[in-house]
Amino acid sequence: MKKTVPRPEDKDGKQRLWKSLNDAGLLGIELDEFPERIREVKQAVMVRLGELLEDETDWRERESAAYSLGTLKKLESKLQARAAKQEG
Repeated sequence: MKKTVPRPEDKDGKQRLWKSLNDAGLLGIELDEFPERIREVKQAVMVRLGELLEDETDWRERESAAYSLGTLKKLESKLQARAAKQEG
């Protein structure tokens, strides 16, 4: 049976989400700095995910890191598409 990471749909989940974004340094930055910050956070998550895959003991953190990486990649793609649209 596949285990999934719960999405933050309740009040506590939303507060954790905002705290995570703040801790990652993705809040309170200029819009033009956002793509670079996403790349930096993505790199940090990939490093941590690599460590977790070697350890193979904490599947919850591993799954959470993988989910976060996917979310960051989607956000990065949307920003790139938006930038291309504004240029074109």
